[in-house]
Amino acid sequence: MNGPAGRGPGKEPQAALAYLLLTLTAFFLACNHVIGRSVEGVIPPVGLSFWRWVAGAVILAPFVLRRPGALSRIFVHHVWIMLWLGAMLVGSTSLILVALNSTTAITVSVINSVQPCLTVLFAWAFLRQPLSGRQLLGVAAACAGVLVMLSEGRWLTLSGFRLNGGGLIALLAMCGFSGYAVGLSKLPPALSFGEALWGIIVMGSLALLPFYLLETGISGPVPLNLHTVVVVLVLALLVSVLGMLMWNYGNQRVGPSRAAVFINLIPVFGMLLATTFLGETIRGFHIIGAACTISGILLVVKRAAADPVRANLADAAYGHSLEE
Repeated sequence: MNGPAGRGPGKEPQAALAYLLLTLTAFFLACNHVIGRSVEGVIPPVGLSFWRWVAGAVILAPFVLRRPGALSRIFVHHVWIMLWLGAMLVGSTSLILVALNSTTAITVSVINSVQPCLTVLFAWAFLRQPLSGRQLLGVAAACAGVLVMLSEGRWLTLSGFRLNGGGLIALLAMCGFSGYAVGLSKLPPALSFGEALWGIIVMGSLALLPFYLLETGISGPVPLNLHTVVVVLVLALLVSVLGMLMWNYGNQRVGPSRAAVFINLIPVFGMLLATTFLGETIRGFHIIGAACTISGILLVVKRAAADPVRANLADAAYGHSLEE
């Protein structure tokens, strides 16, 4: 079932469950930002990302590796696209954790919400997908929101203008997620979602391994203690595995256009969690940036909802926007 849920017996309860799971997914993604910020200076970011994805692959393995012979042949035949998708997904999540070492969880949460609009822009540039005037306005509004975040509201004045380095890294991560979403159309159809996810995680972890070893040589290894193990397992289970699977379920039950709206909850949850557990302060530029970005998303989603062809693009933009 790939479209919006229709009316009939059993449909409304399924839709209600989907909305609940989509809300939980946005909450988990916001938790990822807060947890990543909370261990800044304690757990090296690349090492945390590496072990989080390795743990995710181990958790998924018993559920998806039921035909190892056939899977190995498919993975070998499509090794380059699997490597590309893995590098984009795992690399981008690693950049998010690096960004959280130099900027707030609130800032990263708001910048995270621009990814769907960037995916629409990337699909227009690289896949020649049509881009309507409404969508273009939405992309411009979202980019304006990111500019407010990166400049911390100083873009209105010449004095004191500077860009937030952590915000720039987070924006680069969003570009990586968009490249991942655009490349999903190249996945072999013989793979189930779980099988494809497992292969992407494994290839992405292999691509990240040299950077993890480099970080270890420079900053030291990831500390092996109970705190580190708990953080890695929580991120692996809640975000890498459950977050991905729940988001996919929600998209299948209610359609990508409706599911897309739940992206807006990431900065909301991020702000609430960061102020509660990290003592961060919500400032005016956070609110302005979030308002611009969310307005842009709604413009893009409204256009996709009216056009079934663009709804497929929305599925790539939103249904596979995972980091997170």
